[in-house]
Amino acid sequence: MHLSCYYIFLLLNVVLGSKFFIKKYGLTIVGLRLKTIYHSNEYGAFYRIPYAEQPVGELRFKAPKELKTFDKNKTYEFSKLYRDTSFINENCLHLTIFTPILNSLSQYFPILVWPQESVSQYGPDFFIDEEVLVVIVNFRSSIFGFLNTEDDFAEGNMGAKDILLALKWLLDNISIFNGDPRRITIMGSGEATTSVASMLLTRVAGTLFQRAIIMDGSALSPADYRPYNFEVANKLFWKFNGSWDQFNRKELYNILKNSSAAKLKLASRELYDSTEVRDKQRLINAFSCTVENNSGERAFMTKSPVDVYRGKNVSKINVIFGYTTFPSLFQLDGISKNRKLLKYLNYNFQYLLPFEGECDEYGSKRYRRIRKEIMNFYFINGTITDVSFKRYAKYISDQTIYPLLRQAVLQSKVSKGSVYLYRLPLNGPLNMRWRKFVPNLKWKGATSGDEICYLFKCKSELETYNRIGKAPNTSRC
Repeated sequence: MHLSCYYIFLLLNVVLGSKFFIKKYGLTIVGLRLKTIYHSNEYGAFYRIPYAEQPVGELRFKAPKELKTFDKNKTYEFSKLYRDTSFINENCLHLTIFTPILNSLSQYFPILVWPQESVSQYGPDFFIDEEVLVVIVNFRSSIFGFLNTEDDFAEGNMGAKDILLALKWLLDNISIFNGDPRRITIMGSGEATTSVASMLLTRVAGTLFQRAIIMDGSALSPADYRPYNFEVANKLFWKFNGSWDQFNRKELYNILKNSSAAKLKLASRELYDSTEVRDKQRLINAFSCTVENNSGERAFMTKSPVDVYRGKNVSKINVIFGYTTFPSLFQLDGISKNRKLLKYLNYNFQYLLPFEGECDEYGSKRYRRIRKEIMNFYFINGTITDVSFKRYAKYISDQTIYPLLRQAVLQSKVSKGSVYLYRLPLNGPLNMRWRKFVPNLKWKGATSGDEICYLFKCKSELETYNRIGKAPNTSRC
C-alpha cells in the first residue's frame, strides 16, 4: 500500500471511529473507539501520551526527566491522528495505549509493552482479540539515545533509560486504562532489542516488568557495548570539522548542543567504514548500549553483560528468546541480485567474530588459519562461488544467532526464572521484510522482523490480511 493510501486509511479509521471516554479517579481521558480487523472487538486507542519531559534544549543527551501527566478533576484528550516523526525528531518521549473495551469495568488486562520508533504503522488487533492491553513506547535512538562521551555531557544509554521511565510511568498510571501492573511483558525487537535484552541484567529495571521477549538480538552482540566511546566522539568531531583539526571536546559539545536534529542524525551515519569493521573483526554499532562511567543509581549498565552473568547477579524474570532462520538476510539485497560479488568474497573473505574475544591482526598467520577454518565450515571445499549465497547468508546470520543463543544459555544457568527459545522458519504471506528486501528468493525461512506482522496488524499489509481472511494465532502474555 502506498504511503498516501496508508494515511487515507488512517484518516478513515479515525473518522469512522468514535470518541472513547475513560472516567476514573476524578479524571476524564478521551481516546478513540476502534474495532479489530477480524472479530470487530472494540478497543480504546490513546495516542501520544507524554511520559517524560521532552529531551530538547538543555535536556538533549540527558537522562529522561519524570513528568506528572495527570492532575485530578481534569480532562485529557489523546485521540488525535498524528504522523510519526520520531526518526528525525527529539520530541518523541510519548507512548500509545490500546486497551480492550469489555462490559466489566473491573477487569484488568495483562500488558504487552513494545518499544518502537513508529506507532502509526502498527495496530494491536490480534492482542486485543486475546484481551491483552498493548503499549507502544517511543524512545530516543541513534545518536540522541546512545551517545556516550564518558562524562556528564552524555552518559550513554539514554534511550534505554527512556524505556525504563516509561515502564515506571505505567506502574503508576496504567490501572487508569484497566491494565494490570503485576502482569507486564516487555518485547524487544529491532532498535530496542539490545536495550530490552540488557534489562535482564541491570539492577535499575527492578520489578518494572515480569516477563520479557527478545527477538533476533541480545545483550551479547559484539557490535554493542563497545570499548571505544572516545573514538566515536572523535569521528563526530571530524565529520563536522574535518580530520585535519585537532580534537576539541568543548567545541564538539557546542556543535552537538546547537545543531539541528536532522543535521546530527545525518552526521551520525556510517561513522565506520568497511576497513575499520575488518580491523576490529566485528560489526560496529556506533550508537547502542554501552558501559557507563557513572556508577550511581541512575546508571543503566556499569559492567559488561558478560561480567554481570559471571557475577550471577540476574533478576528472576521469565524470558522468551526467539530468532529467525536468516536474521541478517535483509542486509544482503545487493549480493542476492548480483551473485558474482560472491567470487570477490572468496579472495577477500574477512571473518567477523560473533563474540567479544580479542581481534587477530588482519593478514597474520593466525588470522589466515581462523579464516580458513570458518570457510571450510560454511562453504563446500572452503570456496565461495556464485552459488554460495545461501551458505553466506547462513554465515552472516549466525553472527546474530550465536550471541542470542549464548545469552539464552547463560540466562537459563544463572536466573531462577524460566527461559524459552523459539525459532521462526516460516516463509508465509506476512513475511514483510523478506518480501521487501529479497523478494525473488524462494527459500524456506524468515529474516529479522518477519515476526512482526503476525503479531501486530501492519497497516502496509491490509490487502494480505483481507486475502487471508483470518487472524494469525497469538497467545496471551
